[in-house]
Amino acid sequence: MSFEEALKLIKTTLYINSGKQLTLVEKEILKAAWENEVYLTIAKNSHLSVGHIKDIASNLWGLLSDIFGEKVTKTNLRLLIKKYVANNTYPPPDYSEIATNRDKDYISQLQQEIQELKQTKQILYQSRSFLESVLNTSLDGIAAMQAVRDSSIGNITDFRFLMANPVMAKLFYSNQEDLIGNFLLKNKILKDNPSLFDSLVQVVESRKSFNQELYYGINNIKNWYQIIAVSLGDGITLTIRDITKTKLLELELTRQARIDSLTNIANRRRFDEYLAQEWQRYKREKLPISLILCEIKDFESYKKTYGNHKSDECLIKVAQTINNCAKRAIDLVARYRENQFAVILPNTDADGAFHVADLIRGEIEKLKIADISLSLGIANMIPSNGVETEALTVAAENG
Repeated sequence: MSFEEALKLIKTTLYINSGKQLTLVEKEILKAAWENEVYLTIAKNSHLSVGHIKDIASNLWGLLSDIFGEKVTKTNLRLLIKKYVANNTYPPPDYSEIATNRDKDYISQLQQEIQELKQTKQILYQSRSFLESVLNTSLDGIAAMQAVRDSSIGNITDFRFLMANPVMAKLFYSNQEDLIGNFLLKNKILKDNPSLFDSLVQVVESRKSFNQELYYGINNIKNWYQIIAVSLGDGITLTIRDITKTKLLELELTRQARIDSLTNIANRRRFDEYLAQEWQRYKREKLPISLILCEIKDFESYKKTYGNHKSDECLIKVAQTINNCAKRAIDLVARYRENQFAVILPNTDADGAFHVADLIRGEIEKLKIADISLSLGIANMIPSNGVETEALTVAAENG
């Protein structure tokens, strides 16, 4: 007995006893039971969760059990159908034999609806094929997930994957088949970033989207990822995009915007930002900041004598030498003006500033650059309310 014959028997029997028409998903469930296949394929093709497919199947088996007088399950369907055929007339009467004159118009209408459903199915199939093509060729990881709630209090305890494209599966160390129906919190990304799960829960509860950058290691390689979550019923759609190249370019451009192109130390913009930042910090902590301004004496004369190339070489050597003298990570050396350099020394008293200044003077002398010497201005203050950073720079210029 073929599946098509069995399906016709089930359809006819259901219609006679309950007037029910089988849905497309129910037909797929019957086919899977007949051919002893798993529900996962149905879930994947219909974009439904395996749990939802099992719920539909459970209702179908219950209805068939009432009609056939025996408990029907996925595993015994084929056996019970063969047993039913052996004990009853077969083939069963078709719709035309059981329909009364009063039903004929209804059957005609039903046949028309069936034809329309076939057309709709074809359209849906084409749309699904297009969607799968888009998802499977996307460079982003894309997934749809259903919220898993605590049955007693209704809180979201996890998310279950309903659909995931190959990129998403790769990000979660799995293949598509293994990921569908699996839980989000099992993955290391969520274990290492517990606040991320809370944000995803908030997307479901508030219906507001979520967009965040995450620096994280996947497959032992740390990259930048953009994570976007949007509410989808009682769940979310999740998009994960690798933005490492863009982020590195952005960071490099930011770095370059704060670096002097000639000397490769911080520029005036970075100097102003850092001094303002540290000024506010040490105002709160009531600790001192020191500033050293280093000026190459008679630099215009040096430039006229030796030319632009030698002048640039001089500036580079002096800048790198001063930079090497500021040994702490919190110290900053910047090009202040054409022939001036500034050294910010956070949490440094006057004695510490004079020590660094003497070190700078000594190292510059060791360079033995002809006609080059430095003048050094030193200032030290404890930032306070009503006093701005300009007070420190003015004091250093006059020091």
